[in-house]
Amino acid sequence: MFKRPIIVHPFLFAIFPMLFLLAHNLGKISLNAAFVPAVITVCFTMLSWTVLTFLLKDVQKAGLLVSVFVLLFFSYGQAYRLIGMTGFNLTVAGVSIGLEWIMLPLWVLVFFTCAHFFVRISKEIDNFTRIFNVISTSLVLVSLINLIFFNLKTVGVKLEQRKIKTARLKLQNTRGDRFMLPDIYYIVLDAYANENILRELYGYENVDFLTYLKEKGFYVANESSSNYCQTGLSLASSLNLKYLDDVAKRVGIASYDTEPLKQMIRHNYVFDFLKQYGYIIVAFSSGRSETKIKNADIYITPGYDFDESHHAFMNTTPIPEVLKTMGMNDLFDLHRNRILYTLDYLVDTTKQEGPMFVFAHIASPHPPFVFRKDGTAVNPKGRFMDFDADWLIRKGGITRAEYIEGYIDQLRFLNKKLKETIDGILDESKRPVIIVLQSDHGPRSMLVWEDPYKTNFEECMSILNAYYFPDRNYNGLYQDVTPVNTFIMIFNRFFGTNEPLLKDESYFSTASRPYGFVSVTKK
Repeated sequence: MFKRPIIVHPFLFAIFPMLFLLAHNLGKISLNAAFVPAVITVCFTMLSWTVLTFLLKDVQKAGLLVSVFVLLFFSYGQAYRLIGMTGFNLTVAGVSIGLEWIMLPLWVLVFFTCAHFFVRISKEIDNFTRIFNVISTSLVLVSLINLIFFNLKTVGVKLEQRKIKTARLKLQNTRGDRFMLPDIYYIVLDAYANENILRELYGYENVDFLTYLKEKGFYVANESSSNYCQTGLSLASSLNLKYLDDVAKRVGIASYDTEPLKQMIRHNYVFDFLKQYGYIIVAFSSGRSETKIKNADIYITPGYDFDESHHAFMNTTPIPEVLKTMGMNDLFDLHRNRILYTLDYLVDTTKQEGPMFVFAHIASPHPPFVFRKDGTAVNPKGRFMDFDADWLIRKGGITRAEYIEGYIDQLRFLNKKLKETIDGILDESKRPVIIVLQSDHGPRSMLVWEDPYKTNFEECMSILNAYYFPDRNYNGLYQDVTPVNTFIMIFNRFFGTNEPLLKDESYFSTASRPYGFVSVTKK
């Protein structure tokens, strides 16, 4: 007689989805981000198993039902994505039926069919348990091996911080330097194109907003380009006043681990330099892990702090469809509310005793396009994704014409909100103010992520780059200045440093090899 098998598969299936996502997004999703979802899933598994055991009076059948539910629950998103990529569309009586109205009933039907089978079966139940144990153990081990090997390769990579230099302050007053130190607002507008790209490739004249900036006293660098084509690279460069060649050398150009960039953004040269002068660092929740600066002195969130890791976990499940069908706030609503919250509460930071450096990365006008030009809400078709370029412009996604229309509508509303925010900061501030309004990269509707030869580099790299100085003296600024020189110029101008400007260069790299830099400055 064989002993009855130990039942481990419900818990292994419960942690497998998180391990799978980590293993298939190596270097992009941190272990910390997976911890809370894993704990919630394991607790739910334990509770469900306990309740079903009580109802069915059979611990093995209860375990099998829980495992089936967990497998179906976390495979729902993948099935939804694959069907959506085919461009599937069902129309009944001239009305388009959303995929969720087909998938959810089908998912429920499959689960209850499996449940009926396992509840009714009386023989071979031990064999099913053994099979589930073997399958779940194999799946977990494969993902764990991938994670272990990846972390062994990346351990020990240390990045050198730029040395901090103090300098004599140029702003002085009889009340003391501290009172006259300017508050600095670094507002990063994700994928905001410059004037030429908007006019020539998007058919939109951004004259009204640019005129507003100039009338307010901003210097607008009309020929500016980003130094890199990805957010993490761009901000790691601008906040550390350097190019990233040394980083690529240390991590390897074949690496796809973005954790070094995140560390460079959280612990950057600008913060360390300004803290020497008593600056308070204020950061807003961005919804992106690269710019989640929770180590700031003041970290401001709208009550939740989801990023792309949490979106990825939720998108493996039917939760987005359930929220949508129940009329509750879904991921699009949370994304929209975060953007509005940041733009509204930037003005409130003026009440903070300073001096302060305020960092706000606003994920707009970058997709998803959740605002019409008048500010009313719109939810893109399908599930929440913050993809762009050919990850969004594809079969089952949207056309480039739809991309441009959504982008311009969102940009027009963003312009309106930015005017209110800038007016508020300038009107309410008690100290001199420096505002940097800058994009991290271009709009990227003409980018093919893994094929540079099919990418329009000018559209990918051209950015909005505008500066407001309290004395409106812009000597030293120039039309094609790039973000890597932003804080070199500010520190030279207001803090008495004497750092030479770097050569303005632009580098492209693919999503799979972010450190494989290719110079596209002349292109």
